[in-house]
Amino acid sequence: MTNLPLVRVNSLLPLLKFFKENSISLDDFLHKSTIPENIFSQPEKLLSLYQVFNSIDSFAYRQGIDFLGILASEKLEIEHLGLFGKVLRQSLTGYDLLRTIVTLLKKTYSSGVKVWLTEDDDRIWFNHQYPNFSYNGNKQKQGNYYAFFLHFRALKTILNFDWYPTDLYFRGETVKGLSDLGLFSQSRLHFNKSYNSIAISKNLLYLPLKKESENINHNEEQNLYEQLISTSPPVDFSKALQQLIRSQLFGGSIKIETIADSIGMSSRSLQRCLGDRDLSYSRLLDQVRFQLAVQWLQDNSISVSEIAFELQYNEINSFRRSFKRWTGVTPSEYRNRLYRGE
Repeated sequence: MTNLPLVRVNSLLPLLKFFKENSISLDDFLHKSTIPENIFSQPEKLLSLYQVFNSIDSFAYRQGIDFLGILASEKLEIEHLGLFGKVLRQSLTGYDLLRTIVTLLKKTYSSGVKVWLTEDDDRIWFNHQYPNFSYNGNKQKQGNYYAFFLHFRALKTILNFDWYPTDLYFRGETVKGLSDLGLFSQSRLHFNKSYNSIAISKNLLYLPLKKESENINHNEEQNLYEQLISTSPPVDFSKALQQLIRSQLFGGSIKIETIADSIGMSSRSLQRCLGDRDLSYSRLLDQVRFQLAVQWLQDNSISVSEIAFELQYNEINSFRRSFKRWTGVTPSEYRNRLYRGE
């Protein structure tokens, strides 16, 4: 594996809204999932794309919910997308909006997606392709459809008028009953394509967009863009894995078996992949814990015992021993030296 596709946690917020409106327990969704139970309090954090797709597909299969990905994506509010959504809100026209999505989506929001635009005489095609994951014989495509139609819903919401794509291309085999959904009542559906695609009339895209929210000035827009870039999914495999471990600390498991499972690998394959980079999982975990420990020790409102707990040490003495192994001093000594300015 040369890269590790990641996606922001807030991509799941429309799914949570769908669960709430349909009285579906979040615990039922998280059952048998590697997604940390407390991660939704940190919506700009990153999860493995495989982890997200697998959780959605497995839940749809267990519960027998047809079109879960499409139905849940309809619950999207632009605010769900956090920083990315705020940047999209600054688009001038529909065409500018499409260009912004293509420019920023892979770079800042989901590192596993490939998006591009093509044009014919009277339409612009928004093309979209994710990795073709497979797991345990489950051939569900709900995760893929969910991601695809989140972008469709974002377009429809920001354009702020009622419209339908002229054509929709779907990756994979024909899905029975899809044409019966109102969302597709005015569109031609095509299956067995190599990627998903939305055809939009050019006449809809050149009009100025109505701003529901107050415009921000250039400096504020630049600051927003810089925030988005600074929290972007890393391209490097080991750095991406570090980000995933950070997210798993929010109520998830950081055992190598869980981390490997969340990216669709065996523990042995993950160790081998890290070994090729002169790393080990224990070393990578040490790096994440050290970085967070140093960050949190600068905040006197967080006790050493709380830091040990957040880093998933079974007891505070284990954390003290690890920290001294990393730095030569205990966490309390390190904090005292920071306070004295040494």
